[in-house]
Amino acid sequence: MKISFTILLTLFNFFVFGQNDFEYYFGQAQSKLDSDKYSEAANDFSNALRVKEKAKNDYRIAAALIGRSQCRMNLKSYQAAINDIEEAIKLKPEYTDLYLVRSRIHLRNKQYDEAILWANKGLLIKPEYEELIIVKITANVKKKNYKAAMINIDSVLVINPKNTQALTSKGNVLHHQKDYKGGIEAFSKTIEIEPQNYEAFFDRGICKAFLKDFDGALADITRGMEIDSLEKWIGYNNIAFFIKFEEKDFQGSLKYFDDAIKINPKFSYAYNNRGYAKLQLKDLKGAKQDISKSIELDPKNSYAFRTMALLLLAENKEKQACEQLKKAIDLGYADDYDDEVENLQKLHCK
Repeated sequence: MKISFTILLTLFNFFVFGQNDFEYYFGQAQSKLDSDKYSEAANDFSNALRVKEKAKNDYRIAAALIGRSQCRMNLKSYQAAINDIEEAIKLKPEYTDLYLVRSRIHLRNKQYDEAILWANKGLLIKPEYEELIIVKITANVKKKNYKAAMINIDSVLVINPKNTQALTSKGNVLHHQKDYKGGIEAFSKTIEIEPQNYEAFFDRGICKAFLKDFDGALADITRGMEIDSLEKWIGYNNIAFFIKFEEKDFQGSLKYFDDAIKINPKFSYAYNNRGYAKLQLKDLKGAKQDISKSIELDPKNSYAFRTMALLLLAENKEKQACEQLKKAIDLGYADDYDDEVENLQKLHCK
């Protein structure tokens, strides 16, 4: 088959000049970023930025810096990610998406005050930017500053009463404050807006379990599992942990943890929770196997180190238990959960 000279010239121009074209590299990078190929995407964004003089405008350059920053954030190169955003802000300081990305980088790196600071800077430019306020909500929840989080939530709901992220956050904050009826109301509003939101059904079910409405809790969690069958392993874990544990039916919980692990053998929390159930049933050997497996699967699971400490205390191994409690604290147990580990340290670790 013959190929015309014109076609050959077009192909030649594409491969020779296309390789030095900003948009060519940008497109390649975006495609790889969408496929979670962060290292490759970062390289292509870097290639685009090397020929940034060929970009259509400064917004495209800033977009490339955002893209590379997102790659670096996902690769946990947080300072490099921030450096990209700083460069982009110098270029286009009015571009509010830059403040959103920077605040999310700090959020991912557990720098909650910095996340709030940069969200506020973006809000000075665009006061009704809901996503920036959502960052502040998340940061304040992580800091356990629930009063501030509720103020942020209310400000979003004034802008957009149907913002389900804000409604879900409201439900979670009320849950943390043990206002389970308020949590149910917030999650119910989310479900009214998004009837297929399986997470809202799971969360509403958990609140019902704490109110001892076990039938209602089971109905909600089951409905969530029906909506998204791929998440059934979460549902089984929730039934065992929030319903069976609340009923003190540790034997009955084992079946549900087994079902969760069968679907997702890498679900570290299900192993930990099953280990806790076995601990309550005095099966110390089985408990140790499960908790150890949980830590093997997720060495940063502070909850599992807490459970291992409880097991060691049951074995009268106080010194080793204290080592596990320290690991749980170092991994952020208090930030993510409650004061239980700190209280155990005060009691057992002099």
